[in-house]
Amino acid sequence: MSSRSYQGRHAGRHRAGSRVRLPRAFSAGFVLPTTAAAALVVTATGASVAESATPQAFALTGQQTQIAQTQEAASEATVTEIAARRQDATMQSAALLGRAEAQRRAARAAVRQAEAKAKAQAAAEKRAKTWVRPIHTWNITSGFGWRWGKRHDGMDLGAPTGTPLYAMSQGTVIKAGWEDSFGNKVEIQYWDGSISWYGHMSRIDVQAGQQVSAGQQVGAVGNTGHSFGSHLHLEFQRTTTSDTPIDPVPWLKNHGLW
Repeated sequence: MSSRSYQGRHAGRHRAGSRVRLPRAFSAGFVLPTTAAAALVVTATGASVAESATPQAFALTGQQTQIAQTQEAASEATVTEIAARRQDATMQSAALLGRAEAQRRAARAAVRQAEAKAKAQAAAEKRAKTWVRPIHTWNITSGFGWRWGKRHDGMDLGAPTGTPLYAMSQGTVIKAGWEDSFGNKVEIQYWDGSISWYGHMSRIDVQAGQQVSAGQQVGAVGNTGHSFGSHLHLEFQRTTTSDTPIDPVPWLKNHGLW
């Protein structure tokens, strides 16, 4: 028996196939260096990004930018509007405060004016009701009552001709003119109802119906009518319709003129 090993009848059919040996670098247990692996990863990622970065994606990004810009502009407009409203509110508040202050000043001025008017009116009324002498300085030459068998209804106050004669208070001239024995005569009814007659005047400075005030000149002392020397015949009457004379002295005393 031959020492060679038996090959079989079909040696060619059972021959082991030729095995192609790969480099060790590509074997299952082979590991790439870190840098190379990173390059592969980056390359793959870049490819993926490149594939995903389509024109549609870029268009979406542009729309988002526009929306963001619009929102920003709207926010700025809102801020501006709020600032404008605040400014308007501030101006309106200032205007309201100004009007309120003006109204307060006007009210205070009105009060002051009313007070001044009332004060002036009170002073005018006081002056109107003031009583003054018909002649500043007099000399009694004849009193009220009977004399020489005849009643003298007034009192005679001697003074030089032309001496001013004054209304004794606020009143109305009832009569002004010539009257027989009185000569130039003026009748005045005062605010309290008193009635005075001035006789023998040299001049008359008022007329019937005229309003007079205390101390207003109504004429001057004279010697007209039935008179024997320059003087004022002063007479008081109770009414304007009848001859009801009263004694001048008590009247003058009651009015603080005696």
